Amino acid sequence: MKVKSQRQSWWIRRYERDPRKLGDDARWLFFGFVAALSAVYWHIAADRPVRMDMLSSTVMWALYLPARTYIRRRYRTPWVLVWADALSMVANMYWWRWLPVAAPLLSVVIVWEAVWSLPSIQAFAISLTLGLGYMVSALWPPHEPNVWASNLFVTSFYVLFTLLLHLLRRQLGIYESLAGTDYLTGLPNRRQLMESYRKWPQDMGRSWAVIFDMDNFKQVNDRFGHIVGDMVLRDFGRLLRQLFRPDELTARFGGEEFIVLLPASISGSALKERLARVKYHLEDLSMHYPTPVTVSAGIAQALFDGEPLMSLIARADKALYQAKAQGKNQAVWTDSPERSPSLR
Repeated sequence: MKVKSQRQSWWIRRYERDPRKLGDDARWLFFGFVAALSAVYWHIAADRPVRMDMLSSTVMWALYLPARTYIRRRYRTPWVLVWADALSMVANMYWWRWLPVAAPLLSVVIVWEAVWSLPSIQAFAISLTLGLGYMVSALWPPHEPNVWASNLFVTSFYVLFTLLLHLLRRQLGIYESLAGTDYLTGLPNRRQLMESYRKWPQDMGRSWAVIFDMDNFKQVNDRFGHIVGDMVLRDFGRLLRQLFRPDELTARFGGEEFIVLLPASISGSALKERLARVKYHLEDLSMHYPTPVTVSAGIAQALFDGEPLMSLIARADKALYQAKAQGKNQAVWTDSPERSPSLR
């Protein structure tokens, strides 16, 4: 049971890291089917055109698949590649039209990748191309007898399947957004922060990490209730959304802690101005509550390009503890020549 569980988790991890590997594996599996069927039917099929069709399909996949795998891994999934997949499948529909089950096998994977990689209009265009391609390949002289029923079914199948995947993609996007959003502040949560940082351009350089922590927040909850505490957190989250740009990653890190990740293009002096704006707006925000609202901050800059995020956050968190120990309501910088601009 233990070995089976480990084997299953390996497959899950493989496709979770990059779902497009499912399409890669399906294509190589389809190529194996093509080669096996060609070997089995080569001596059974006496017609020369049928043998040429099997040979053409096998040669095409043998040449196309290695080049496609290289392009996909190097350039992700460009739209030209998805269209090349669709057109190659149309050719295979013609070569294997005497075996109708071959038509939808790989086409399902092509439609799936089109929905996830291309805009909706292009995905529907590819599904129509596959449906019409199957119809033309079956009717092209010499046409297969009694194909109208299967033509109508397969053509409508691609369109309906594309619509289903499109709705599924939208629904999964909603669930993913909910899973990555803090329900109280509307900011990304820690999980979404890690995912967004992973997708940051690799040339961001020595990025900044700023951790904010609400001062005496437990006393606010104890004296005025959790409703007031939630209002403070929500308003501070809204303040951070207003003061930092969308390409600067802002998130609720947990509890009363918030974090902002900024690119290295921002200078230390510009970051000081941002902190001063936070202080100014926070003072204005405090007027709406029965107690002053202050925050402490810890700031760290990456020591080298590509420093692990958790290492950068740990140093910023250490600076935050120093700010707390020095009296709160201030910012402390670590590993930086520019020291401690006060928030007081």
